[in-house]
Amino acid sequence: MYAIIKDGAITATGTIKQLFPNTSFAGGTANSDFKTAEGVMDVVQAEQKDRIYYYVTQGDIALVDGVPTQQFTNTAKALDDSDAKDKDGNQIYVQVWDADYDNGAGKDKGKMVDSSEKLINQGLKTPMTAQVKDTANKLLAQTDWMVIRKAERDVAIPSATTTYRAAVITECARLETAISNASDVDALATVMAGQNWPEED
Repeated sequence: MYAIIKDGAITATGTIKQLFPNTSFAGGTANSDFKTAEGVMDVVQAEQKDRIYYYVTQGDIALVDGVPTQQFTNTAKALDDSDAKDKDGNQIYVQVWDADYDNGAGKDKGKMVDSSEKLINQGLKTPMTAQVKDTANKLLAQTDWMVIRKAERDVAIPSATTTYRAAVITECARLETAISNASDVDALATVMAGQNWPEED
């Protein structure tokens, strides 16, 4: 993507072919001398944050320190769960099928109706907590058979396995606490990037 800069302002953006549809170039590519003469500059990209933690929306191309720059708005996602509300601020409830609802004479019965269960918008902390719990469960599942064998036949669990399982549980608890305590999405991203699961000997 390119921009034509004239008198300190962007006058057009697009590909070279779009910007100069009636011009042919040797080898099919505009050389640097042509671009300089016509005020053509490459459009650079402004910061786009991690879409796991931010909503990223594309804005306009603007001059930043004389450089045409594709702008983006990075809006942090919610950390905590919240009640789902409609445009008027009313609580939204989970809908269920009511087979006994009477739609009127001659019409089939049944309709989707509100239940008493609130609809919740999940914040990032909920799926991140579920993710670390899932990781811990998968790591522990590999040696669960030893725990079952111990319970059923009193066969000792190797000390290395006991130590490993305890370390998995400790790391899971550490992460859950850190996720809960994260004050913003950047802190949460740091927690998730700093997972330190033990390795089994």
